[in-house]
Amino acid sequence: MGKKNRQKKKQSVSYQAKRKKKDMKMLTMITVGLVVLIVGIFGIAYLAADGQKEEINGLAQGQPVLGDPKAPVTLIEFGDFKCPVCKRFEETVFPLLKKEYIDTGKVKMAFLNMQFIGPDSVTAGIAGESIYHQKPQAFWQFYDAVYRNQQDEYTIWATPEFLVQLAKQQVPGIDVKRLEQDLRTRKYEADVQQDMNNGKKLGINSVPTIYVNGKKVDNPLDYNQLKQALDEALQESGKKG
Repeated sequence: MGKKNRQKKKQSVSYQAKRKKKDMKMLTMITVGLVVLIVGIFGIAYLAADGQKEEINGLAQGQPVLGDPKAPVTLIEFGDFKCPVCKRFEETVFPLLKKEYIDTGKVKMAFLNMQFIGPDSVTAGIAGESIYHQKPQAFWQFYDAVYRNQQDEYTIWATPEFLVQLAKQQVPGIDVKRLEQDLRTRKYEADVQQDMNNGKKLGINSVPTIYVNGKKVDNPLDYNQLKQALDEALQESGKKG
């Protein structure tokens, strides 16, 4: 009886060892599988984020761009020339942004129309497009001038007559007759609408809306927050802020 018990005990220990080894092997396989799955999920998320960055940055193509075209970071503003908050951005944040990041070659800035406050917002957008197509860098003189001379958002002031006179006085080197004709025929209205369609696809419902390398900035009027987003983007690109 003693011999049989010893054999049974030996068989039991052997079985348990095999079972334990099998369980460990299964656990190892499950662990490896989970690691592969997690890495795959993070990889997909990274590729998705990278794809979104490229898609949004790609919107800058064919738009007014300020700064070095080869700058490692792209900032995109969706704005409305009648928007008082956009005016505040242009007056308080833009000068700091330009001095610290754009003029130093670190960031390029593109402007896209999100002209929805009134029908004359679209007219102002057409004027901007017309000036851009005549003389690309003159757009930014118009950008400054139209905000400096912005009137009440609830009145229709951005008329063709007003915009032509503004360009004549504050945007030198522009063919004013051509601008006048472009406004009369609304030549670039489709360009303005295309910008707005791109904005709607991104879910934009307020202006200014700012993207830094494809990432939306929560409060574009907070320069410290914008600066942090820019510095992070520069760090990711291998450049120092």
